[in-house]
Amino acid sequence: MDVQIFVDLQDRLDQESTIRESIRDAVKELNKTCRLASAKLAKAHSVPKSQSQAVTDAIKPQFEDIRQNVSTLVGLIQPASFYKYHEMWSNAIQSACALVVFAVYLDSARLATPEDIHAYVGCRVNTENADVTEFIITLEEYLHAIVSLFSELSRLAVNSVIVNDVQRPQEISTFASELYAGFQLLNLKNDNLRRRFDSIKYDIKKIEEVQYDLRVRGLTM
Repeated sequence: MDVQIFVDLQDRLDQESTIRESIRDAVKELNKTCRLASAKLAKAHSVPKSQSQAVTDAIKPQFEDIRQNVSTLVGLIQPASFYKYHEMWSNAIQSACALVVFAVYLDSARLATPEDIHAYVGCRVNTENADVTEFIITLEEYLHAIVSLFSELSRLAVNSVIVNDVQRPQEISTFASELYAGFQLLNLKNDNLRRRFDSIKYDIKKIEEVQYDLRVRGLTM
């Protein structure tokens, strides 16, 4: 028997282990940057709308770091092996996209487009559902990021009242309702995404309760 077969197999296993370790290191750095950006972006919950721009301006260096972290990850992955390792970085990419979605809302009270994600993160969203020929952000990751926005909006509605910005919850409610209506047009097949979507109604309810309390107290029309 030719034992060289096993020597070659061990070489391949070693290569596989090296690749996975490099990916883990890259994802660790991406998660670290995302946590720092999230901590800075969380300041939006403690200031009125008029100061939101200053908050998003303050985290621009972190978005540059996110682009660099993602670029490092991209350099490790060949298109043919994209889905082989995809689960290793998917959650980190979702976190990065969620930061973009929230930052774009704070900047301009709109939903971040796939083009926004590309601009901030440095990778395109695979909206065409085409074969993978480059490192991409999947549609599911983009949708997960949008779902995450609902929880941020429900927190923002409550915290806006705390900082005496009583008009903002109405704006948040209108936006969240339109966004939720848009989501209802989707026939979601991904079980995890479907479960997260089902939880959106609790965030919508919290936003509506804030609105109701403000109207009962005569603070809004």
